[in-house]
Amino acid sequence: MRRISPAALAAFVVPFAIYVVSLPRGVAEWDIAEMQTVPYILGISHPTGFPTFVFTGWFISHVLPLGSVAWRLNLMSAAAMALAAYFVYRTVVELEGKRSLGALCAILFAVGDIAWTRGSRTEVHTFAILFEAITIYLVLRWRRTGEERALLGAALAYGCALATHGIVVLIAPGIALLLFPQILRVPRTTLFHAAGHVVLPSLLYLYLPIRSNYIFAHGLDPTVTILGLEPGRPFWDFGHPATPAALWHYLTGGDSSPVGAGFASMFNPLLYPQVVAKFGASAAHEFGVIALVFAVLGVAMLVRTQWYTALGLVVVGLPSIPYGLLYLEADPERYMLTAYWLIALFVAIGISRTLQLYLQRNGILVDAIGIAIALGLAAGIFSANVQNFGQRNDTSPTDYVDKVIARTPSNAILVANWAYATPLGYAAYVERRLDDRIVVTAFSGQFSSYYPKWIKMRPLYMVNQNYDGKDFRVQAISTDPLLVQLIPK
Repeated sequence: MRRISPAALAAFVVPFAIYVVSLPRGVAEWDIAEMQTVPYILGISHPTGFPTFVFTGWFISHVLPLGSVAWRLNLMSAAAMALAAYFVYRTVVELEGKRSLGALCAILFAVGDIAWTRGSRTEVHTFAILFEAITIYLVLRWRRTGEERALLGAALAYGCALATHGIVVLIAPGIALLLFPQILRVPRTTLFHAAGHVVLPSLLYLYLPIRSNYIFAHGLDPTVTILGLEPGRPFWDFGHPATPAALWHYLTGGDSSPVGAGFASMFNPLLYPQVVAKFGASAAHEFGVIALVFAVLGVAMLVRTQWYTALGLVVVGLPSIPYGLLYLEADPERYMLTAYWLIALFVAIGISRTLQLYLQRNGILVDAIGIAIALGLAAGIFSANVQNFGQRNDTSPTDYVDKVIARTPSNAILVANWAYATPLGYAAYVERRLDDRIVVTAFSGQFSSYYPKWIKMRPLYMVNQNYDGKDFRVQAISTDPLLVQLIPK
């Protein structure tokens, strides 16, 4: 049996332990709470569906008999991010043969603020960066060894990445560069097999129309069956991708998607000065200035001996930077994970090759100094971000849900915007503790034409939002959270 080295063990176990200690025990808000709900009920999330994450989350949340469902899915993301860190180690060993240095740079990546916070909550991007990391490692291994199984493994990993998040298309140009020119000498049958490995996981997207039709036919969404809204509401059937046309619309971002604007911004050179400034500040925060100096040296040193590999790796990471920083959303930093993963890799290369250049006659000294530098960098970033352990004590979303339950009747209709509807959705469909309350994800006036009908059926409340319409009386119920009841005039 193959022995696992202490460095390999540390590259995974140390990040995983840090994340586990940081995990919040209960539900969160925003997209995180949605992804703590949708996998458990096998619903349909916001575009693009993330089927690899949803199916894995369904299995973990139903099989693992520990903690709350939210905690189990947090744990799943922690394992994914820790594995992504582990593949920093594997790739450093592949390129440099430095196990201890690879493990420490894996930990350096893992304890960065963005990696740490996203690795200790339910986050789709942890799966995306994991499969990207596996793809990069296996492509580099294939370049060195020519092993067919490495090529097929890379193809399968990239297929799983595509079935996780559409953002991974951004690494395709870099992966293509790393594959050439050797890919031209690969037998045609192997190429067909590799193509099949990429396509096969993408078939998981067929779940979306099948499940959407099932949910509608069986009346699983109470906002449709009881309140009469059109299908396509969050949690159960977001976007209702039940037909080929609806599925295509859903997979390309759905209504009012900023995806197109995000891609268009990437080709606007006038925006690049602000991208460079933002990314420089963000990367310095994530790794520290000294680590970035070693990363730049790593790129330069790799160019000296393997310029084509250096080019491919840089092109793998570059597109995510302008896309993430120019994408109009609340949390663009998570799109930087690809670039941050590669920076950790380049830091290791920079430390290794710079020391070899100046201390080439003493391998032991090179290794010792390299380990000391990497350890210092990782320890410094860990110390700077140690407050992230405090995430485990955040119970504010659960407290908010408790207050809503205490201050509304059991048959209430609760209208809340996305940020505040998602923890209520988790309480309704996972914990089953909202009784007969129905959660409507909407701004206060979005479905006002339905309100006269709804008020005849059930008490109607706006949650953490006011109602400015003149067709109802508004009765204040509480300020923490803000609850107002709509009453007929």
